[in-house]
Amino acid sequence: MRAFLFFVGLVIAHSLWGGFSGAHGHEAAFENKMQLVNHKLWMHYEDGSALSAEAIFAKYQQNSLVKNTGRQVSYGFTSNTVWGVLEIDKNNYRGFANSIAEQSHTLVPFLPLKIEIDNAWLDNIDVYFFENGQRKHHVKLGDNQAHTARLEDARMPLLFYRFTHPKTLVIFRFASQDPMTIPIYVGPPRAAKDKSTENAYFYGALYGSLIILLLYNLVLYSYLREQRYLLYSLYLLSFLVFNFTYTGHGFWWVWSELVSIQQWLMPVLMFFYLFSAVRFTIEFLNTQVYLPRLYRSRKYIYGVLVGLAVIIVLIGDRSFAVMSQLVVLTSIAIWMLCIGILAYRNGDTLAKFFLPAILCGTGGATVSSLATWGLIPYSKWAFRGIEIGMVLEMSLLSISLAFNYKQVQQARRNAERDARLDPLTSLYNRRAFEDLVYPIWELGKRSNKVMSVMLIDIDWFKGINDKYGHDMGDKVLKKV
Repeated sequence: MRAFLFFVGLVIAHSLWGGFSGAHGHEAAFENKMQLVNHKLWMHYEDGSALSAEAIFAKYQQNSLVKNTGRQVSYGFTSNTVWGVLEIDKNNYRGFANSIAEQSHTLVPFLPLKIEIDNAWLDNIDVYFFENGQRKHHVKLGDNQAHTARLEDARMPLLFYRFTHPKTLVIFRFASQDPMTIPIYVGPPRAAKDKSTENAYFYGALYGSLIILLLYNLVLYSYLREQRYLLYSLYLLSFLVFNFTYTGHGFWWVWSELVSIQQWLMPVLMFFYLFSAVRFTIEFLNTQVYLPRLYRSRKYIYGVLVGLAVIIVLIGDRSFAVMSQLVVLTSIAIWMLCIGILAYRNGDTLAKFFLPAILCGTGGATVSSLATWGLIPYSKWAFRGIEIGMVLEMSLLSISLAFNYKQVQQARRNAERDARLDPLTSLYNRRAFEDLVYPIWELGKRSNKVMSVMLIDIDWFKGINDKYGHDMGDKVLKKV
């Protein structure tokens, strides 16, 4: 519990600090890094009537849009189109423009900036640029089109634009069946590159650590043939592939042309992640011994999950698929905690590792959910809470399996030792005699040394058993 509270508190404190510093930071910060600009947006939510970018521009001119003073980044599941208007003032980037002029030794007539929407699962993103009241440029992004059609080769929707006018209006249009989370970052190209490098280091460390844990436990399974090691590997692999998909790496590197796979693979992999989590929990906690009623009903639990998958397929709505599985994911996280507590109370030693591991994973998912729904200030670390929590969870579970391996090896050594000892006197028995004498005998033959064998017998021992009983006879044998 302490690990869980510490982890949740750390990420929430970081996200709150990020929101505070973003609210009170100087405009000069724009010149050095990619800056989250959602608090500068003027918002409009369509109520069913389809609007054009020109209509949104007119509403902005009429001051009929709503300023995003609450710094809202996520709008949950919504069928409405979300519009946002951002004003780019070149004066805010004067220092950056001057540095460009110094490096090129000439006056640059434009301001080069990059705009990134830091979410890989949005269906439709349209970005319009208005200068002097006229629409000058339009860029389509989102995963409703092939990744190769994007102008910028990046994991997230990203575009580059040369701002030539003192003030330019950038109008965003978002529509998606997935959760509407729209963090918008703006900054110079060098800052965009630095942000991309930072993300590469983060996900390199994340995937590297998970792959090492995966290979380690697969090796243990190949050696011990214990099913829990295989199920843990499948649980880890399902999260790894699921994360690889919803963070945009798969669409970027693997299936760049397959739009339907990008859109439907996330809910499909989420189901396999949920199923593997339940299957692993039941086997890892050895419910056959410590929770037999749960173990006997495991097939019904699997049947309910498969039934949910069938219902999702029959309905065929991606928004319903993601929303329902998010609800199931939360329910399963609570269920795993309850099962861990019951197993711990019934004496399962592995449950003492399982509980803090699940608490870390649940804590990370909770922080990410709160940031996604806008209940805590959005920050990239709060949004990554589920990934950090899962690394901690997987690490603790791996430690517990290593602890289990150590217990198994110790039990095996104890069994081998006990098989060579007489249970009454703790002296070596015939099996140990045969194992120990053979190398000594061979050494004696090689060196032509004389060897002797001593046989010791206790005289009149049968009389002791007959007169005083076998218990007393055993005491005499141990004493001798």
